[in-house]
Amino acid sequence: MIVDRTKFLWISTSPSLKCFHRRLLHQLSKAVELEFWEYYQTLDEGSSIDGAIDLLSKYISQSDRPIHLIGHGIGGVIALGYARLHPARVASLTLLSVAAQPAIDWHSYYYTQLRSLPSNRECVLRSIASNLFPNICASHLYSLTERLERDLVEAPSNHSLFRLDILAAGGVKMPLMICASQDDPVVSSTALSGWNSYLKSTDTIYCTATGKHFFHHFHPELVSHQIQQFWQKLSPESALYQLTNVECN
Repeated sequence: MIVDRTKFLWISTSPSLKCFHRRLLHQLSKAVELEFWEYYQTLDEGSSIDGAIDLLSKYISQSDRPIHLIGHGIGGVIALGYARLHPARVASLTLLSVAAQPAIDWHSYYYTQLRSLPSNRECVLRSIASNLFPNICASHLYSLTERLERDLVEAPSNHSLFRLDILAAGGVKMPLMICASQDDPVVSSTALSGWNSYLKSTDTIYCTATGKHFFHHFHPELVSHQIQQFWQKLSPESALYQLTNVECN
């Protein structure tokens, strides 16, 4: 267990997709006391990245110590937005499947596909599900398609069929870790390489060869090990904990 006064907080904005984070959260929880912040949106509420950041800000303002923020996809975008607004409150930032242009997410990928393919919503979602999980069976494909469809409603987003949003690109003041997969169709290698312009000496990029957009679901031990190493380098005095032993070849 890491001995440190800092807190570790996972940002979740996708209730229907959070099942794909559980394996990584389980691995990280072996090393740190990982807290979980989740955004919920009702059908009668407007969808807004800024609104979600405001809610996160109110939650973190109750903390009396710096926080290690970590998030995947849109959750990572929310964490990034908060870190830029309140750098003094963030000890480090770990982003999974977040492009250098933060507006690139699976929602924008969906709307781009819907515009370009001569198919309806259901067919496009089924195609995306098959692409993200190529070996999935028919019954699980149906369930995943439903989850993706719910996420379009539940997760905060500034995208729509009529307009794809653009967010400010750039780095952050605190140490930053970017995690991704080389075969992710959502955050492509080109979208990921944009981070190179903003990296500091304290920052790092870690990529798996496979796993696509939910690579941490398929490689939880490897990803957890890399994140723990990143945290440990920031706090070398907390060497009283042991990293999860995994093969990193």
